[in-house]
Amino acid sequence: MLQSVLSIRKDSWSIDYTPGIMARSMFFYVQSTGHFNCKPEYMTDRQDYNTMLLIYTLNGKGFLRYRDQAYILNPGQGFLIDCMDHQYYSPYENGDWDFKWLHFNGCESRSYFERIYENHGPVFELDSNSIIPGHMEEITRMIKERDYRIDAISSSRIVDMLTELLLDHYKSGHSTSDAPDFIRQAIIRMEDEFSLTINLDTLASQVGVSKYHLSRVFKKYTGYSPYEYVLNYRLSQSKSLLKSTDLPVYAIADKVGFDSSSHFIKLFRKHEGITPLKFREYWR
Repeated sequence: MLQSVLSIRKDSWSIDYTPGIMARSMFFYVQSTGHFNCKPEYMTDRQDYNTMLLIYTLNGKGFLRYRDQAYILNPGQGFLIDCMDHQYYSPYENGDWDFKWLHFNGCESRSYFERIYENHGPVFELDSNSIIPGHMEEITRMIKERDYRIDAISSSRIVDMLTELLLDHYKSGHSTSDAPDFIRQAIIRMEDEFSLTINLDTLASQVGVSKYHLSRVFKKYTGYSPYEYVLNYRLSQSKSLLKSTDLPVYAIADKVGFDSSSHFIKLFRKHEGITPLKFREYWR
């Protein structure tokens, strides 16, 4: 589904790029890029479009509706979305909107996108040190010049840009040291009772907030959901026991709060890349 009113000024432009077979085998490849200086009537309303879209605002304000949330984009702000989902974007309140954009894809695109989205949603803010504007300019130049290195270099540049967005959550300076008191209380309770079943409703009640507020703010300051935090803490405790004791694996699994040794082994291998016994061997 696609509805679009392409109401743009004469200084707007776009370039399509057809990647070769080798490019499509890479983690990322460029599909198109451009610069739109939009009139108030401009809008795009679509879904089921197999591409990722990166936009950042130069001047004016934009409006985005994505995954049932609405966002206003000021100069220096942008968004990254998966265009398979429904999206609507336009200038904000009948104003102008001047932005640059990049469509790309690749076998790793959605896994990167979902991790970025989990951290801070689709919207980001560029600071003065951002590599994104320069990398997009370089990709545009290479397409225009038909540079034979475009496939390899653009894949690398997209990795760089997505990594910046992935780390943007942590650059904001949030840490547990400046977290609200209820987050610090929750962490203390979770670490003191890590071997027990952690119930989010009960935990939220104990620290005096709703479970939805707790989950959202907890991730903002720790980078993890409460479940992920407890899981990582349990795995850290299990590694200490594997190194410092001769307890069998099933006893360690029970001691750190896993409901079965098979579940423990499966998660340990997933996170560490080896079994608990192999991990112990490395430390003996």
